[in-house]
Amino acid sequence: MESFNSWCASHRRPLRRAGFVLLMLYLLYLLAANVFLNTSIGEQVINRKPDRFQARWDWALSAYPGHIHAHGVVLGGHARTNRWFVASPRADGRIKLVPLLWREVGFGTIRAADVSVHVQRVAEDKPTIKRPGKPPWELSFDAITTPSLLRMDFYDARVRGHGQARFVFRKRLQGGAMEVGPSTLHMPDAILEVGEVELMRDGRLDLEISLPLHTRERAQGAEKVGLMHARMRVDGPAPGIDLVAHHGQALPLGARASAGRLRADLTLSRGALMPDSWLDWSAPVFSRGLDGEAVRHPLGVALRTRREAITLAARIPPTSEGAPWLAADLRVDDRRLGPDDWLRPLRALGGTVRTRWPAMPLRWIDVFLDDIPWLELNGRANLDADVSLDAGAMQASSRVDVEDAQLQARVLDNRFSGQARARLRMRGEDDASRHTTIAIVMQQFTLAPIVAPESIDLRGRDLRLDLVSTGPLAQFHENLDAHLHFDDAQVPDLRSYNRYLPTQSAQLLGGSASASADIHLDHAGEMLGGRMQMRGQDVRFVLGPSRLGGNLVLDSRLSRVAKGGRRYALDEMAVRLDGVRLESSGADAGWWARMRLTQGEIDWQEPFKVAGCGQVEMRDASVLLGLFAERDAFPGWVGNLVDAGQARATGDLRIRGGEIVLDRVEASNKRFDLKARMRIAAGASAGDLYARWGLLGMGMELHDGQRKMHIVGARDWYDARPALLTESE
Repeated sequence: MESFNSWCASHRRPLRRAGFVLLMLYLLYLLAANVFLNTSIGEQVINRKPDRFQARWDWALSAYPGHIHAHGVVLGGHARTNRWFVASPRADGRIKLVPLLWREVGFGTIRAADVSVHVQRVAEDKPTIKRPGKPPWELSFDAITTPSLLRMDFYDARVRGHGQARFVFRKRLQGGAMEVGPSTLHMPDAILEVGEVELMRDGRLDLEISLPLHTRERAQGAEKVGLMHARMRVDGPAPGIDLVAHHGQALPLGARASAGRLRADLTLSRGALMPDSWLDWSAPVFSRGLDGEAVRHPLGVALRTRREAITLAARIPPTSEGAPWLAADLRVDDRRLGPDDWLRPLRALGGTVRTRWPAMPLRWIDVFLDDIPWLELNGRANLDADVSLDAGAMQASSRVDVEDAQLQARVLDNRFSGQARARLRMRGEDDASRHTTIAIVMQQFTLAPIVAPESIDLRGRDLRLDLVSTGPLAQFHENLDAHLHFDDAQVPDLRSYNRYLPTQSAQLLGGSASASADIHLDHAGEMLGGRMQMRGQDVRFVLGPSRLGGNLVLDSRLSRVAKGGRRYALDEMAVRLDGVRLESSGADAGWWARMRLTQGEIDWQEPFKVAGCGQVEMRDASVLLGLFAERDAFPGWVGNLVDAGQARATGDLRIRGGEIVLDRVEASNKRFDLKARMRIAAGASAGDLYARWGLLGMGMELHDGQRKMHIVGARDWYDARPALLTESE
């Protein structure tokens, strides 16, 4: 000691100088560091790429190298499709200086108060930028801790309260590996929400999570579930189930959140729910009786996990005679969960579900019909079910009966609506032949456009919708085939179908009609094909400038040309016209025709697109001539064509946009020949006509309402006129 003291005494001046230098360096550091932190210089340096990372703070200080104490801290960033923000009124931490030498930004323990975290998924993707030739930097956080976590939003999940959290993280930039070390959250007064549903209020929440070192190529997004280890323990008030509709909500959870109790201890490791995980949930089910009075039913749910299976039991005991009840005993023979196959537990599901529930509100069922969006059940119905499951498939003894439900089915941009009953049954004796059938009958129904539900196209009775699906319950929607059938539905107003006709070129004016249909649908509710029929009496319609009336019968058979579209082949289309009169001709109403369209196609849209070749057998040529002019505009001998008897005709038809085109029309019998082509657009007709009777012939050109006769060389004139449709059309 004396030698040390003597050494210090002999070196007093150099030591003072060294101390002075160190003091000056420290003061210089304080000045430089705090100027950097409290002027725009710091933010400009740190926020060089604000679209990827930005930091703001009200003020900050550094007491020694590596130390930072800041107030009003807000951090944010955008990585791939994730955007995140972290806010804290004050934070204190330390940057490790030595690791900077090997391109590592390391932080010691960071302590923050009153922290809020927000992570959301966005549409914009910001890919990682890699810089060849430069080794990437690495970020490491020994621990980010807070004694007062106030809020954490992670996609649709939200936690609020006052909790303690610790987060350990390591990430190599430029798309390198990432690791989440053992991280924890403890919140004794947590409010837990998913979407708009409050799952727990003022309950205890403990969460542990870790994620091994991995790259994006190995796991990204939800795929990280297959790598992580997580444990969640909860104990607190939880919601009941409210089956009464509120503001159009579909999911019935979230009402009267303190009415039940949730207790759980769940462990997930590498995508599997671990043995000894358990959950107990007791909650009331709120509904209304037939008299409209509020009814409360007790529900108990218990989940237990063993090495070989997950078991789930649910009970709603009857509170009185005729009251609703539920008994479910289920097991899942596969504990794995993960994005590679989210439906795996459903395919491993077995057990029984039995229930009887009078006047049950059906708004919750939309959750289960999410994969069949064209079909909706609403209102209240009597439910009676006895379902047996094995390996995700319903067994032959299973049945579900629904009475008096409000059903809506959207088909071809129209909505069928009505009160219905449904019968679900399993058919087949073995796995190969087993299939699920749902027979739905609407006692009364209406059909209306989706965009104009007040405009009723059809009113009918006894509509049948039969759904058939093979395979297990998890693939019900994928293997679904549907068959829709109804007969003699009444058409309240034929004019409502004008949206399918070319504007101003063809319009329905009135009359009465009935319609029938027998069509097949795919799992998306799109028509595969089928048969449609319509019968009309005293139908009045406009074709260009001409007005016609009569009775019609239309019978069409269609089949879809290609998957994913509404282009159909007209396998057969027959039109029967009787009692037709052309109002301007003053002729009797005894004209008839039998038409058949072959090699045709129709694009189902508004208006229709139709193309094909037609064959017509008609009483005489009077109506065809009348489309060009009144009878007194023709030479006198043309009247003999009308009296020449029945005729056969062929021709090409195209309906597209606002026009109707008839081309290569040829009508004849043993006494006359007639050729015509016509375009009807915007309410006006234009075309060419050639008629021959014996040695007499004439041509007529119709354009802008003006008619020009051709007597000499009429056939040559007609043949020289251009066709309206190409051969390919």
